[in-house]
Formats: sequence, structure tokens, C-alpha cells
Amino acid sequence: MKKSVVSLLVLLLIVSVAAACAGTENEAATNNVEQQSNGLGDKEGGSANAAALDDGTERLTLTFMPESWSGGKWREDHPTIQYLNEKFNVDLKLMWTDGPTYNDKLNVMAASGSLPDLYRVPADNYGKWQSEEVFMDLAPYLEQYPNLAQAYPDYQWEMMNPEGKIYGIPLWEVEVRDSYQVRADWIRNVGLTMPDEATFNLDEFYEIVKAFALNDPDQNGKKDTIGFATDNTLSTNTGQLRAAFGLANGWKLVDDQLIPQFVQSQEQKDFLAYLRNMYEEGIIDKDFLSRSNANVYELYQAGKTGLYHHHPMAMLADNVKLKEYDADAELVQLAPPLGPTGLRGNPAGLIGDRKVVINGTIDPKKQQRILKILDWWVTDEGTDIMRSGIEGVHYTKEADGTYKATDLIETDLPRILNNWFFKRADANLNVFRWTDPKEAEFVAKYNENNALYPWRNDSGGLTIYSDTYASKWKDLEVKFIEAQLKIVIGQEPVDSIDQAIEAWKAGGGDQIIQEVNDAYAKQKGK
Repeated sequence: MKKSVVSLLVLLLIVSVAAACAGTENEAATNNVEQQSNGLGDKEGGSANAAALDDGTERLTLTFMPESWSGGKWREDHPTIQYLNEKFNVDLKLMWTDGPTYNDKLNVMAASGSLPDLYRVPADNYGKWQSEEVFMDLAPYLEQYPNLAQAYPDYQWEMMNPEGKIYGIPLWEVEVRDSYQVRADWIRNVGLTMPDEATFNLDEFYEIVKAFALNDPDQNGKKDTIGFATDNTLSTNTGQLRAAFGLANGWKLVDDQLIPQFVQSQEQKDFLAYLRNMYEEGIIDKDFLSRSNANVYELYQAGKTGLYHHHPMAMLADNVKLKEYDADAELVQLAPPLGPTGLRGNPAGLIGDRKVVINGTIDPKKQQRILKILDWWVTDEGTDIMRSGIEGVHYTKEADGTYKATDLIETDLPRILNNWFFKRADANLNVFRWTDPKEAEFVAKYNENNALYPWRNDSGGLTIYSDTYASKWKDLEVKFIEAQLKIVIGQEPVDSIDQAIEAWKAGGGDQIIQEVNDAYAKQKGK
């Protein structure tokens, strides 16, 4: 359906050879420099000469703009920055920006023409800004940076790019990061046994959470536990249930047409009736309408609910934390339940729809220097340094050949630029030099289990080509969720979801579906 990156690079190389025959090498190099200086790239294709643009001798100042979460930032004299500055002859400036304000700041910078040299761009901006030539086209150069070119699957490189162009580097994440984690000790305390993964279904799931709500799983003699906790958008802990009932994870390909979950009438009714029964039986948290996802996680960490959807590193940490409340606490990974038609799944991220981009208007020397850094970053050596930090500073090698982290690990946080900003496709992103081999094995097995049941979004990021999606999707979603909530708490009958579906379609949903499928048809024709 799409041309592979490899095919594209071969084509570019052929065109380059033909172009070289039409003029001298010096003229070709000069033309490439001029095109890049104008921020236009090599519009006709062709393999530009990166070495001619930057020989690495000039010290360059580079600005990278990473998002910052939970207060994490690097000090200006951070040892990893010093290492990069020396290795690549640069002065690297990190413009740490708080995650919740990142998109707004990026839009302000774009409006003022002051975008950084390397930054992450949300999917909608990536679609809107492609025609404005603010992104460097990487296609003419990728073959000269083979580590980078091979660091991601072809489909992620191609996703959301016009034919023949590569405007961004995939922002990679573990496709299926999270799964259910359940209190195994609670299951034993209520007289149940761990379910058989092969046959575990929605009825058994319901039996477990009902017992957690009503049968004193923490054995304190009080009715103070919650069977099933979710938030006021019905997003927390419900992904596996939606998958079991056949709902789309955003978008689903049905008979060669992309449809969103908002038009799946029967699947919505089955899913909402299931939650409504929980509410009526006192299984769902009675205060869920006032809770955010963070509030639900707090309940879980405090031992008030025995089920949460999370990643392996969190499970390791929470197993320790829960023992502060209950020495017998034991968390185990739980497979997603089977639905009535045999469907099951853990939510999978749409990997490749978000991009890391190089500013298309900066000096070509800077562009090539950044590509050199990124090409090194995705190697084993580069990833090791960007993940674990600097040996002798962030960790030391012991006499027995093992490694030990220093106190700077939790103050310098050497891993966050790799984990939050740019990284290669590598599920071991949280395995460091000093990680206990047993812990590393646990994480690998957890990820392996998750990968068995991916519940994927089939849109391929094509919503960026829908103007109606950009202007109306969020409002339509909010109204639809309001209708779902009324059904769950018994204010409206389950069948009323059909009215919400028609309102969603009439309010712009039908137009969104049309525009997304027009883009899908165009992609298929490439």
C-alpha cells in the first residue's frame, strides 16, 4: 500500500546519479547547498552530499526542545550535555518545556518564526505545517545515515508523509505498554483462583471485580474496597473491556472502510450495559464521576482497589509500595478478558503518528550535525549513554563486573532525554547498565505477554488530513462521553446511545469519516 523507505532511497540514489551526469559535482553540491539554505530541500529527489554541507569543523550552537514531565529537567552543565558537546563539536541548548504547555508554546514559537532546531511536533501540527516548509525533508539524506534509517520500521517512516517526502522521525514507543495488573492476594482472599489465560472471559472478570467490591478482599472487616475503578471520561481501566466488545481503538477497518467507535451501535450498547450492571450492583467506584486517571491510580496505590492498567516498571514499584499497607500484597499481570465473539486486546499506541522534526529553515550545517547526532544516538553505544548516562559519573563498574548506579541517577535523570524526547525502537528503554538481570527478564516477559494481544488503532494517523476532525472532534467526543455516562449511572436507557450516535454523525462526524476515508483511499493508491 505504501512504498518502503528502502525503495524510496533507491529511487533517490538513481535520480542523484542521473543528476550528476547533467553537471559537474561542484555544481550539484552548490545547488544542494542553495536549496537547503532556502529551506526547500532537494525537491526533485536525489541524494544530496551531507559531507559537503558540514565537515564538522565549525562549532555550532543547537537548540533542542524536549517536553518535561513530573518536574524532570537537566541542569545546564549536565555531564551528558558536556559529552555531546565534546563529541560533536556543538553547544547544545535544551529548551525544557512543561508537557501540559508544550503545544501552546510550540504554536507561539511557530507564529513568531522562532522554532528550535530539533523538536517534537503533535500529529495535527505535523499535518498542517507540511506545506509551509518548516520541516527539513530527510529523504535526500537518510541513506547517508544508515543507523537512523534502519532504527524504525518502514511504515513508521512513511506514516503521514506526502509521497516522496520524509519530514519527520517517528517518535517511537512500546506499542503495547500497559496491561491489567491485579492483586493476586485479593483473589485468594475472596476464595477465587487466578484465571486460566486461555479461557479468561468477561464473566470471570466481572466475578473478580464483584468479589473485590463486596467480599472484603483486604480482610479488615470493613466494606471499604472498590471493585472496578474508572474515571469521569470512562477511559481508565476500560480499554480491555472495549476491545472485548469489539469497539474500535479510535478507528477500525471494517470492509475496507475506517469507522470510529462512535458509530458502533451494538458494541457500544454491550459495553455500556456491562458497566451499568456494575454500577447498579455497587461494583464501580461510586465517586467515579469526580475522579481523574491520577485519582484512580492513587486509589490503587493506597490499596483501595485491586485492579489497574499499567506498565511493568510501575508494577515493580507498586508491589513494593503496597507492602507498606499490606505485607502480603502481590501484584501479577492479568491477560485481557475474552469477549462474546472471542475478541480480546490490550490498548496499542498509534506508533509513528508523532514525529521529531528538524527545522527546515536553519543553516544546512546545523541540519547535518543534528543528523550525525541522531545517527549515533540510535546505535548501541549512543543508546547506552543516552539511557544510562556517563560511566564514572552516573554509574560505576564493580570488581565483579556488575554496575552500580550513583546518587546522581535520580538528580541528573540521564534517561529522560532518551525516554521523553528521542529514542530508537527498543522495548528495553527502562533497562539500564545496573538493572538487576531478574528485573530485566521480568520486563521482557511482561512486554512479550502484552504483544500477544494488541488492540490497534487502524487509522494510520490519517485524521491529520481531516479539517473537520481538527475543528470538531474534541467537542463531539465530550458530548458523546456525556451520553455514555448518563447510561452507566442509569439516567438514560442503554438504547439512548443511538441518539448520541446520530447527534455525533450530524454534528460533523459523518464529514470526518468521509474525509478520513478519502485520505485512506489516496494512501492505498500510492
